[in-house]
Amino acid sequence: MTEVTTILASLAPIFLVMALGYAAGQTREFDNHNIGSLNALVMDFALPAALFTAMAQTSREAMMLQARMAAVLFAAMVAPFVFTYVLQTRVLRNDRREAALAALTASGPNVGSAGLPIVAALFNRSTSISVAVAVAVAAIVLTPLSLLLLESSKKSGAQSIGATIKSALVKPIVIAPVAGVLTSLAGLPLPPLLDSTLALVGQGASGTALFLTGLVLSAQRVQFTANVGLVALIKNIFQPLLTAFLAFTLLDGTETRVAVVLMAVPSGAFGVLFAVRYNVASGPIGTMLIASTVLSVITLTAAILISAA
Repeated sequence: MTEVTTILASLAPIFLVMALGYAAGQTREFDNHNIGSLNALVMDFALPAALFTAMAQTSREAMMLQARMAAVLFAAMVAPFVFTYVLQTRVLRNDRREAALAALTASGPNVGSAGLPIVAALFNRSTSISVAVAVAVAAIVLTPLSLLLLESSKKSGAQSIGATIKSALVKPIVIAPVAGVLTSLAGLPLPPLLDSTLALVGQGASGTALFLTGLVLSAQRVQFTANVGLVALIKNIFQPLLTAFLAFTLLDGTETRVAVVLMAVPSGAFGVLFAVRYNVASGPIGTMLIASTVLSVITLTAAILISAA
């Protein structure tokens, strides 16, 4: 009963903050059709600052001990991403940009907002480092991969492969976590002034991202389709099962439970935020996010109870 309460307590704020953003858009407190500046605040400043400090504050020893966990999470994120992208483009014949965002939604858990409170409540404090590793893998692998596909699919003329890769990799959302990991591995302490400044900038990153997601959804027509359900099933069922299969051979009992729980967390908001940045229809992606979050009340609970058995 305590575990179920923990899940609901962790997911409820996600719904509430998104609902606040949705209500603000519906009541026109915010202009939900012109949100470029707010999106830039989140994607270019708040989230990069939060990701950098999360990585840089992790000790080198702790980071090195998480190598096997990182390998499991890497495979558990990349496999659903590739599977979903191929399914969207080759079978369903969807636009490549929409396919990239669907793949990101199907493979990128919202570990930054929901993962930490759940793991902190269910396991000991030392396992919280696994949340930082999950955030790092998503930010260093899934984000550049999604951006690369989005950049290569732009309608405004063809770019060379080198220019496309450069355009994808120079984004603050990519550079920040990479720099944070390198800082951690080098054993470099953050100057107190820089630490406090970046912490202040990134403090509201998760909440602002969720609010912005609700704001975007308020301007879209939410439609539950078979494709939306398919993506939610890949994220909420296939990904945790794949993680369990991989973790049983590489990790110990507690690490396996942590990995499965992290990958059972519902989709993150990056798909919606990237949709706004690249002028892709965000309605279907937002509906996938909603479906994954609603379904996670059941699937996340099941993942925790089964892994605890």
